[in-house]
Amino acid sequence: MASNAVVFKRRRLIVETVDRLGTASVEELAQALAVSAITIRRDLDHLHNEGSLMRKHGGAVSATAGLDGIPEKNLNEKDVLNIEEKLRIAARAALLVDDDEILFMNSGSTTLCFYKALENRRLKLITNNAAVIAAGRGSGVELMILGGEYREQSQSLVGEFALNAISNIYADHTILGTNGISIEKGLTTSVYQECSVNQAMIEHTHGKVIVLADSSKIGKVANFVSSPLSRVDVIVTDSACPEEFLESMAAFGIEVILA
Repeated sequence: MASNAVVFKRRRLIVETVDRLGTASVEELAQALAVSAITIRRDLDHLHNEGSLMRKHGGAVSATAGLDGIPEKNLNEKDVLNIEEKLRIAARAALLVDDDEILFMNSGSTTLCFYKALENRRLKLITNNAAVIAAGRGSGVELMILGGEYREQSQSLVGEFALNAISNIYADHTILGTNGISIEKGLTTSVYQECSVNQAMIEHTHGKVIVLADSSKIGKVANFVSSPLSRVDVIVTDSACPEEFLESMAAFGIEVILA
């Protein structure tokens, strides 16, 4: 049986191929990836269900048509966007975790703010956010950086090494930043490799999945689905969050905290 890392990599290549071509048949994908048509059909069903592409008879078409097409920003650019809101969100989210817990945390500027808000806390933080290395840390935070392929633009670590490391760990909670959050698509990101890491963190979490998203992310849809809303427990956002979003999240049973 293929490892989780192998499956994630194959599905990433499928999505990239379909996005590049616009459409692809099962036979084309099976030949390109040197796997059986049965495996490709199973992957396409999974990717369709998570919203990464759209299934059609005999193949798949790109799911990016009609989306917001949120471009990936450099982490240094994101650091200055809505920074006051991100700092408030991070400080409030830090109150949701207890000392001596183990946390997963993904990449992004808002989660970097969360990391900085943990000063003088006593816990273990496992992350693919390479920007934390230069950020300093409180004496009580035990930091574990996931290995993997380094992405300069997002200052994150992705790929098989990161996924394999996550597969051997179970965290108390996962802290996630996101490029977009919507009622229809859930959590979405602009980079498929980071989407895979986010999904693996969620799958290896005992407790709550806590999403940090300022109000500019609400209602936005990026290209790849990190998680359906059914896997989210708490959203920490700012006071500009639309009232209709709050009502929708209450219907989903998701706690929304305004910072």
